[in-house]
Amino acid sequence: MAEILIGTCGWTDPDLLRSGWYPPGHRDPEKRLRHYATRFPLVEADSPYYALPNPRTTTLWADRTPPRWARPPPATPPTQSLKHNRPSRRTRSP
Repeated sequence: MAEILIGTCGWTDPDLLRSGWYPPGHRDPEKRLRHYATRFPLVEADSPYYALPNPRTTTLWADRTPPRWARPPPATPPTQSLKHNRPSRRTRSP
C-alpha cells in the first residue's frame, strides 16, 4: 500500500502564524520549523519555486528537521505557467 504524507505550504505561512498553532516563544523561523517538523512529515518550501536556495539555507533546513524529513520541490516553475504551455492559435493541427 502506498504511503500518503500530509503537510502544508510552509512553516511561515501567514495564516498558520496568525492561527495560534505555534506554541508561545516560537517567533523565529528556526523554532517554527523545528516545531512544524514534529507535527508534519513534509513541507512545500516556497522559496525554491522562485530561485535555488543558498546551500547554507538548505543545510540549516536539514539540521533543523528529522532525518529523511521530506521537502518536495515546487510543482511548477514560475516560467511555465499555463499560458506558456497552450498551443498558439496560429499553429495548425496536422
